[in-house]
This record gives sequence, structure tokens and C-alpha cells, in this order.
Amino acid sequence: MAKNSPFLLLLALLMGCAQVGNVTGGEKDTRAPELIGADPPNGSVRFKSEVIRLEFDERIQLERVRERLLISPPLEEAPEVRITGTRNVEIRLAGPLLPNTTYTFNLGECVKDLTEGNVATGASYICSTGEVLDSLRVAGAVVNAYTGVPEKDILVLLYAEGDTTAFRTGRPRSMTRCNAMGVFELSNLPEGRFDLYALLDRNANYKYDLPNEEIAFLDSALVLNANDSVAPIVSMRSFLPLSASQQVRSSKVLPDGAMELVLARPGDTIMVRDITRSGGSLSWVPEWSTTGDTVLLWPSDTTQLASGSYEIRDRSMVLDTVRYRTVQQMPFYNKLKATQTEDGAEALVQIRSARPIARMDSARVRLVRDSVPLEFRITRIANDRRTITLWTDLPPGTSGRLTILPKAVHDIYGGTNDTLQVPLGRAADRAVGSLRVNLNELEGPGPFVLQLVDQQQRVLRETAAEKNIAFVVWDRLPPGHFTLRLIDDRNGNGRWDTGDWGDRRQAERTWYHPEPVNVRAAWDVVVDWTVP
Repeated sequence: MAKNSPFLLLLALLMGCAQVGNVTGGEKDTRAPELIGADPPNGSVRFKSEVIRLEFDERIQLERVRERLLISPPLEEAPEVRITGTRNVEIRLAGPLLPNTTYTFNLGECVKDLTEGNVATGASYICSTGEVLDSLRVAGAVVNAYTGVPEKDILVLLYAEGDTTAFRTGRPRSMTRCNAMGVFELSNLPEGRFDLYALLDRNANYKYDLPNEEIAFLDSALVLNANDSVAPIVSMRSFLPLSASQQVRSSKVLPDGAMELVLARPGDTIMVRDITRSGGSLSWVPEWSTTGDTVLLWPSDTTQLASGSYEIRDRSMVLDTVRYRTVQQMPFYNKLKATQTEDGAEALVQIRSARPIARMDSARVRLVRDSVPLEFRITRIANDRRTITLWTDLPPGTSGRLTILPKAVHDIYGGTNDTLQVPLGRAADRAVGSLRVNLNELEGPGPFVLQLVDQQQRVLRETAAEKNIAFVVWDRLPPGHFTLRLIDDRNGNGRWDTGDWGDRRQAERTWYHPEPVNVRAAWDVVVDWTVP
């Protein structure tokens, strides 16, 4: 035992000094892989190799290569890309490159480190089949034309000036992708005059060939000159263009009986013909959306519709043939929804019916304040068969209750409503605020539309204004944070309109106030806005 005592003493000392704790791997790796070598060398001229080998400074992985590897100009056939070893990428070309052309292989978005997945942003390989590398560049940004939000990941494409078919059927001269802030840079470009586009490429073929692809374009040619000391900086606004021709994009029958048609372009006329039967008294009443690209068709009779086929046409042509197929039984009650607003000294309630209204029995409507009946009047909105407006004198700071009894509203299919009770109230003057917007240096042909938008993107107030307007005042606003939006309403229809690539027409311009507007109770808020 004596021989073991030194060992036991040492073991006891080690155990006594031990501390219980968590084993850590150090700080998290946030550094992206770096490209440290290439064969042929990065920046090579007179390039003739069939294989490009790239070396990174740590172990890597490839992800979504077909989608994220950007080769500018694009190749007719995609190369084979694979990892060799643990740190190397091999790009095997499928065919020869074009003569006297500078190529850029942007790999950063598809190369990640093996442990933390850090993206090798900015990693690229450049070569030229000619004697020199092109060295000119252009930078800029792409934002959504309506919202002003940066267009992340949208492609920016460069073409020879005047090549109007290349955007739809050809290949770009050079291309890149916008970053998260909508910013882009095209580099290693030659001298010349070019057309610049942006494309939200839904099918990854670098062509504008789908109706749901957003685009942007410069109004004039992009001129690159080697003698210019500063690279051009441009901005583009993206939009979803109108379809080249009118068509029915989708159709369905809603639970309350209407057939909903979603159109490719705004319209104002729609006609329906039963192509399997003739005669009869069936008619269809259209109800257009505010944007004109959706229409509800209300049949006068919903029985026996399933056995027919219906031709849909506008003023000039047949658009489609559809069937009336219900997916669920029509609700027993006609649902009503009430919304209260103000109009000067009066309060008004808009009663929205789920189905077109045939008649309303005002004797079955009760409006009281402190148990005392209030007088009211009822009006209808022209060309709106589902809305009834009730007007009453409800002073600020007071409240009341609206009761719509059963069978007050009769719809065109013989249905009636259930009881609807709505509390009404107008805020006291001290509980609301006002907003004055001073529009400084507002120029242009106009007209303009100024809107106050809440945090749910609903338009709370709007005012149409001609050019050189000095200010707009809105009273009795609820407290809260809002956004100011100004629309350059070129066609004067009171709403924002998209652009058209075929006519080279940009979407209508919008501006957003850079700061939120804080409306406070009992405050008169003033905003000075110099529109850029």
C-alpha cells in the first residue's frame, strides 16, 4: 500500500482541482470562405481552358448551383460544377466561349463553408477570351414602383441597344443580381450603348416570357465610355406589366352565388352567353373591383346553371368558356357587415350585403341614442347593388346603437338577413387630431393623389390634387402612426397604374414620406414635405 500512496495523493490533488463546467467550441465562425487561388489565374486573358479550378481557404459545400451561379454573359449550356477534395470547386465548360469577350463567374451565392454555412458573398472568377479584360462598370438600385421597397434578388440584365427581341427570346450581354438592399453592380463591361432591364425571373431562363414576371427598364440608353472618370449610377422601378391581351386568368363560383372572374387586364365591359341553351330569362349583373381586373357576375337565377357552358367576351373578342360549378351550398342567411365613417357633421354607416340587394324594409331598422330613437335616411350608391348607406346626426362625443332586425334586407335570391347589432360612436373633438401636409416644390403635369395609409396598408384618407397645390388638411383623424403616399396620377383615374413594356411606358410614380406621421389626440400636426 505504501508504494501506491504517491499515486493516490496525486490523483486526489487532481480531482480536488477539477471544476465542473461546459465545454465550449469558442466563438461562432462568422467568416465567409475566401477565394485564394485559381487555375487558370483569376483575370486571365486569351482564355482557352475547358476547366476552371478554384481554391478556397476552408472546407466548403455547394448549394442551389443551377439557380445561384451567375455567369455573365450566360452560356448556351450550363457547365458542370462540382467539389474536388474539400476546398476546391471545379467548373467544367460544356463548350467554347465567345471570342473577344470578358466573362464573369459569380459563385458567392452558391458556395458556403461546411460548418456554419457562411456564404462566400462576392467570390467571382473573371477571364477574357480576348487580349484585355473589359473594365467599365455601372451601379444602381431597383425598387418596387408602387411600394418603394428594395427588390431583393431581382436580376439586372444588359443588352445591346435596340435589340428589342433579346429581352424576350435572347441572352443578355451581362447580368447580376440585386442584394438585400436592391443594390447592384455590373462590372467588366465594354464601351458602348446598352439597354438595361431588371427581371424577376420566375422560371430561371433569363428571359421575360411569363405573365407574372416583374420587370424594370431604363427610359434611355446606358452609355459606357472609357473616358468617363465616374461610373454611371442608375435607378429603376419594377412593376408587373399588363398582359398583352385580355384573358380570363381564373374563374370560380363564390358561396353566395357570384361567379368571380380574374382578368389579365382592367376592363369595363363583360358579356355572358349560354352556349348550350337558348331562350329563357337568365341575366348576369357585373360587379367590378376598384382596379377593374376582377369582376363578380351575379346570375339572376342560380338554379340549373351547372348544366350549362358560358362564353365570356368583352367588347371585341371571346375571352374564354367557363362552367358554373358550386363547391358549397349557399348560406341560409344573407350576411351583412356594417362600417362606420364620418362625413362632415354627419355620421354614416355603410351596410354591405353578401349578395345583391333586392329591397330593404327601413321599418325594421332601429337607431337609438340613450334609448331615444334617432332620425336617419337611407341612400344607395350608383352601380353598387350590395351597399346601402345610412346617415344620421350623431354629435361628436356621443354614441348610439344600430339594430337591423331579421328580414330587413332581401337579396335577389330571396334570402334575408339575421339580426345585426352595431355600436356607433363619434369621438369627442379632444380625442381626435388633425393633419396638415405642406407639399413643397410639387411640380409636374399632375394630377396627384395624396393618401394617408395606416399600418395595415389601408387608405384612411385621400385627396386628389392638381399640380402646384400648396397643402392638404385632414380633420378628425384617429391617433396613431401613419404613412403618407403621393401618386403621380398621369391618367387622372384616381388610382395607381402599372406600366407597359410594349409601349415603353413606366408605372406611375409614387413617393413615400421618409418618416412616419404621428397623429395625436387634440393636436394639429403639420408635416412639411419636399417631394424629391
